[in-house]
Amino acid sequence: MSPWIHLPLALGWTLMTKLPLGLAMARSGRGYDNRNPRSQQAGLTGRGARALAAHQNSLEAFPPFAVALIAAVVGGGDPARVHLLAIVWLVARVAYVVCYLADTHMLRSLTWAVGVASVFALMAQPMLAG
Repeated sequence: MSPWIHLPLALGWTLMTKLPLGLAMARSGRGYDNRNPRSQQAGLTGRGARALAAHQNSLEAFPPFAVALIAAVVGGGDPARVHLLAIVWLVARVAYVVCYLADTHMLRSLTWAVGVASVFALMAQPMLAG
């Protein structure tokens, strides 16, 4: 399997993190405010606020992963290792969002660290090639 498959999968997951946020907004008592969504999001509390934070962090985490994956593939990193590291990142990011929504902060921080470590490992792949 080509490591490139992870780019659309990662983007898809990143965009999917909007679903729990949208549900929290819809259940906030006044429905989903499509005219002023950011103002509505700012007023969320509890699980809704955590859904917002998880979504924002997902949007922040995607670009470094994408750059690292592209660098690893174009730089000649071992495809099997690149594939494995990309899977680690994806699993860590799914677990991160689940932990954020469940309010398990220590496990959430651990999954975040695993994701960041996999990005650094991806970036190191061209240096290890060859």
